Order: sequence, then C-alpha cells, then structure tokens
Amino acid sequence: MVSEQNILLSQILHCLSVFGGFIVPAVLIIIPVRFLTKLPSYVFRKLLHGIAFTCVSLMILSAESWQAAALTSVLSAAVIYPILSAFEKAPWYGKLFVQKSAGEIKKSLLMLFFMFAALISVSWGIFGKPQLASAAILMWGTGDAAAALVGIPHGRHKVRSRFTDGKKSWEGSLSMLLVSFTVGAIVLSLTQQAAMPRTVLTAGMGALFGTAAELFSPSEYDTVTVPVVIAAVLLLLG
Repeated sequence: MVSEQNILLSQILHCLSVFGGFIVPAVLIIIPVRFLTKLPSYVFRKLLHGIAFTCVSLMILSAESWQAAALTSVLSAAVIYPILSAFEKAPWYGKLFVQKSAGEIKKSLLMLFFMFAALISVSWGIFGKPQLASAAILMWGTGDAAAALVGIPHGRHKVRSRFTDGKKSWEGSLSMLLVSFTVGAIVLSLTQQAAMPRTVLTAGMGALFGTAAELFSPSEYDTVTVPVVIAAVLLLLG
C-alpha cells in the first residue's frame, strides 16, 4: 500500500511539473501583454483559456495513470483558487481579469478544472482512452476561443431562436465548427491508430455536436455541456 501511494505521489509530481512547466512561463508572458497593450478583454480571457486547455492536454498525454492526471487537475484548482481569492480585492485584479460578475473568474476556474478531472476519469479511468480526453478538451477550448474571437467582432448574423440567447452568431458558430474539427482530426490522427476516414468522421461529428451544444447552452453552463457532449461523441465513435 505504501509503495502504491509513493508511486501515485511520484506520478502526481510528474504531472505537476508538466503542468507548471507550461502554465507558469505562459502566464508570465501574457500578463505584461495585458497591461502594456490595448488587448481586448475577451481576447485575453481566451488566451488564458487556451493556456489552461493546452497545459492540461499535455499533462494528460504525459501522465502515467488516470488517477494522477485527475488528481493533478483537482490539486491545481485547490492551489490557484485561494491565490485568486487573496488578490481579488487588489486594484489591478479588475483590470487583469474583467469579470462578468463578482467572483466569476474563480468560479469558472473551479468548474474548468473539475470538468478536466471528470473527463479524465471517464475517458481514461473507465474507457481507457486518454487521447480522447485530450482531444475533447482541445476541441472544446480552441473551438470556444474561435467562436468568441470571430463572433464578437465579426458576428453580424445572430442566431435567432427561442432556444438561444440571441447573442451568438452564425459566423462564430461556423468558426467553432471548423477549428474544433481541424484540431480534433489532428489530435486523433497523432494519438491513435485509426483509419483516416474514421478519424475524420469522429472529429467531424464531435465538432458538429459540440458546436450545437455551445450554441444552445446558456453561457454560464457551456463549460460543462460542450466538453461532455464532445467527449461522449468521441467515445461512441472512437
């Protein structure tokens, strides 16, 4: 038992080193960019999301067990959450993180990292497919970023439906579909031995259903609905 605990601890430390080795320098680079440039707040938010998605995906692919990867996601949230809470009242905090509501950033972080842990536990822990967890996270993250980066400044045709919030556009949704599909096809082709038509089909269906989930989900819940839908499609087809 002690030996197993030591092995798991060693695996967690390895995951933390991969996680920290990517996220720390990335954050140190983009924070000055935020204060020294006129970068729009929504672009900065998506950069932060992109860093989180990328470092977690790399951590999953380098991890030796699903338990270590899932626990690392939870531990990362446990470390970052109190840091954000401690600095939340600082004057620079509001400029660095433009929040939609009080405490929104740290709440989103908790949802984000616990969702990572859930995807890892299901995709890898139950089905033994870590590459699908990584693919789902990257498809979700890059697709969501594309939807915002294109839809907010260039989304002239709003999706009019009683099932949407009226803020999302066809331009943003199309961007998410294309980027999510491209990233999914690349990740799946590099991480699993499957015929290319099957890989293209799996990535395409994951991107399609993920885009639909993002379009019809309230913005406060798409952190949960979109990755769950993409992961479910990848697991069914992959």
